[in-house]
Amino acid sequence: MGLIGRICSFFLVCSSSQTTKQTEDSQPVLLPNLPPEIIVEILSRLPVKPLLRLRCVCKSWRSLISHRQFAKTHLSLASSMGTFYTSHRLLIIGLSSGVTSCSLCSILKERSDIDVVELDYPLCGETRGVCGGVRILGCCDGLMCIQSKCTLFLWNPSTRKSKKLPSLNLPPAHVVLDGFGLGYDASIDDYKVVLMLKDRRSIGIALEVKVYTLRTDSWRRIGDFPHDRPYFRLHPGVFLNGALHWKLDTNRLIVSMDLAKETYGEFLEPEYQHGCSYEMLCAFSGCLCVLYHDYHRTCVDLWVLKEYGIRESWTKLVVVPYVTSPSYLKFAMPVCILKNGEVLLKTHKHLVRCNPKVGTFTYRPIPIDLAFSNVHLYVESLVSVDMDADGGVPWQHLY
Repeated sequence: MGLIGRICSFFLVCSSSQTTKQTEDSQPVLLPNLPPEIIVEILSRLPVKPLLRLRCVCKSWRSLISHRQFAKTHLSLASSMGTFYTSHRLLIIGLSSGVTSCSLCSILKERSDIDVVELDYPLCGETRGVCGGVRILGCCDGLMCIQSKCTLFLWNPSTRKSKKLPSLNLPPAHVVLDGFGLGYDASIDDYKVVLMLKDRRSIGIALEVKVYTLRTDSWRRIGDFPHDRPYFRLHPGVFLNGALHWKLDTNRLIVSMDLAKETYGEFLEPEYQHGCSYEMLCAFSGCLCVLYHDYHRTCVDLWVLKEYGIRESWTKLVVVPYVTSPSYLKFAMPVCILKNGEVLLKTHKHLVRCNPKVGTFTYRPIPIDLAFSNVHLYVESLVSVDMDADGGVPWQHLY
């Protein structure tokens, strides 16, 4: 019997006060009740896949595991699982291939096989094999906003559930998407998608900003973005401290958008060395981070904003050296920063674990074509694309 079978049998026995077992003397012994709070405590520490199967055990379990508050508790625990990263996965999108996911834990365990799963994303049958068939516009709490065949979806790759976003009713021939992001508004317990739109025929005009709210399933226009454009159109806004962040293309500013107030703020980048080039904006251990290539592209500097919004708190955390042999590693892209300070890099052929302190590289061949692919780190979660799922039912009424 597998792990799920043993868990089901155990809970089914312990959750009933009328269940008995036979001793060696054939005398029936009453098994004790397992308190509901203990059941919640145990279930909330299980991975998403077993939990989806355990919903079939009984109605109360189905209601519990589908409850929005349970999803929050599960997400909080999954996001803080120490250095094991058992709930973290990499989403890999090839230029013309499908979408695959692999376990970060299996990548870090050098002697284990890498857990790779091919995912069916919304409209995958119509976009598979098409160059740029799917695009990630934002990631937050295991939810992703994706663009598939010119249609926007909220998608949870762990539960395989998705929701099609309503149309913006804009003429696509004249509108270009110049910025985007997905984040969580704690003030209303809801998720928001932000799009920055610009008319191709306009020059030097601020970007029109549209905000989608999951609970209302509708778009609204808010105040225009206060600058011409964020840096590149390929980088989603980084969600941190209740705000989305974008690096500007034209100066050393990082612009934020507070999702609760829907207002903008800005602060300066670090005083990095002249000749360095911006690479990417990311978040690490609750801090905003910026990556820069040096002038000769021999290393990447990782800067961390230790006190949010205060430029003087920018600190160079690590310098990730690039090796020159094999040549393709020289153009490696950082994927994530591990809690021990190591950096996971992506090349055309490998995932590489770099220890900047001693300058060592550990190669992990992966059975996926990484050439021209985008890699996104996410945490497995039960967060639903349906905000009305059991949201108003108290936990004590589920038993």
